[in-house]
Amino acid sequence: MSSTDASTDGGTDGNTDAGTDGSAGADRDGRSSPSGTDRHFDVIVVGARCAGAPLATLLARRGLAVCLVEKATFPSDTPSTHIFEADALAFFDDLGVLDELRGTGAPLVGLADARIGDVRWPTAWPVRTEDPGGVMSVRRFRLDPVLARAAVNAGATLLTGTAVTGVVRAEDGRVTGVRVSTEEREDEGDGGDEGDEGEAEAGTAGGGGTGAGGSQEVLRARLVVGADGRNSTIARLCGAREYHVTPNQFALFWGYFKGAEIGEPTFAFHRWADRVVLGCPTDDGLYQVQVGVDPARVKEFRAGLPGSLLEYAKASEPVARVLENAQLVGKPGGMTHWEGYFREPTGPGWALVGDAGHFKDPTAGRGIGDALLQANSLAKAITAHLPAHDEEAGLGTGAGAAQRTRLEGELDHALREWGEWRDAEFTEAYWFAVDIGSLAPLPAVLPEVLREMRARGTANQLFEMVNHRANPSDILTGPRILRAVGRLLRHGKFGVLREVAALGARERTRRALTRRPAYRTSRHTQIRPPHSAPRETPLAEGRRG
Repeated sequence: MSSTDASTDGGTDGNTDAGTDGSAGADRDGRSSPSGTDRHFDVIVVGARCAGAPLATLLARRGLAVCLVEKATFPSDTPSTHIFEADALAFFDDLGVLDELRGTGAPLVGLADARIGDVRWPTAWPVRTEDPGGVMSVRRFRLDPVLARAAVNAGATLLTGTAVTGVVRAEDGRVTGVRVSTEEREDEGDGGDEGDEGEAEAGTAGGGGTGAGGSQEVLRARLVVGADGRNSTIARLCGAREYHVTPNQFALFWGYFKGAEIGEPTFAFHRWADRVVLGCPTDDGLYQVQVGVDPARVKEFRAGLPGSLLEYAKASEPVARVLENAQLVGKPGGMTHWEGYFREPTGPGWALVGDAGHFKDPTAGRGIGDALLQANSLAKAITAHLPAHDEEAGLGTGAGAAQRTRLEGELDHALREWGEWRDAEFTEAYWFAVDIGSLAPLPAVLPEVLREMRARGTANQLFEMVNHRANPSDILTGPRILRAVGRLLRHGKFGVLREVAALGARERTRRALTRRPAYRTSRHTQIRPPHSAPRETPLAEGRRG
């Protein structure tokens, strides 16, 4: 590897970069280069929210020098459903932050009230013995600072108010660092770095120039991880292609209420006809409500706010009961356009985690939980193949350089395997989120399957899927579907045969896309690569263990 790297802000300038502040640390806060200019780390994580901060915490605890770069300053909010389930609660408990999250006043929710079509069932949220609880909701301006502090306490260097403006590359194209700009101005609260399922369209991580009085610096590392949300700067600068791209079909609006009759904390999710209503207690004793709105009705819905939010929410009986004497706090929020996607997860010297690499319809409520799962597994892959900096002495020239090249190759291979795991782990749930967030009528077979499960006392298994401990195919099994079809036919609903045939055809199409993804070549088109085209990140067939 050449000692002189090329820095690019999108692959166009090709200029040689040098740091400007001359700062360096003698320990895990960053090491100076021989010239004393740029700071060096083992890993740079861009985005300090629900994927980036936990990843930085895990890496720092395992002895790596980590720099965590965040465009926003904390506390700052970002639009989000900010609900996380049993698997995430267990992760936060292991991370050591659950008590602090409970200190926000957010309760552990153990009950659910679900409705799919005309089938409704109250149930206990499924948990394992080691789970602290079933569901929790903490607004992001409270949640994200807790996670960032955990990273700092673990030894990571946190740079807030710092935007990535370019990536630094070696002569062979390998990413070896980032160029950053620190602006001396108040944070505008765009909250655009690592998000989850509810990032605002305007949110970005990186980009932008230097404000008046700002400074620029080059940070170097053996690995750069983009955890900077849907509008990921790292994904853009590294050229990560998108595939499985799907547009949203519902617009999402939300609000918070005080004085709600919460009673026993319950998570409500009702999806019927053209409506989606979600209700859950959150921090500070508030009750959050989210509703899905047909885009054709958005203009009318906006004009009727806040009354239209209440009207939609109270169409769900359990939410209406909670809100009977409640008052709206602040203004309702909304998000009308987004896309679901996968992005190529890794390349030489870089990786994407959380929403930067994969985003699904927020109706599924899995953004935070999936980000944590990815961060946890990526931390294991990195630490298994990236030795701490003090183990790398003598890797600069000669035989040492050859060893460095070998280690880089091993790391790249491990990251490619991690990327294959990511796609195999989340693809099935991604398509289910597309379906549950669709405006198309629910297939009659789905509520019929759930009706049988309710009668047998097993309907809470649906929430194991929300816990990411079951796949949709574990719920919609062949025998259950066949029995549901038989019952519908006996009631003269012969259209179910066409419906099931269409579902089967759609499933075959999706399986084909899993084998050969359709990559997007512009913002409006996708193209399936030719059969002979190589794939950098092939999709692994398989199930979670």
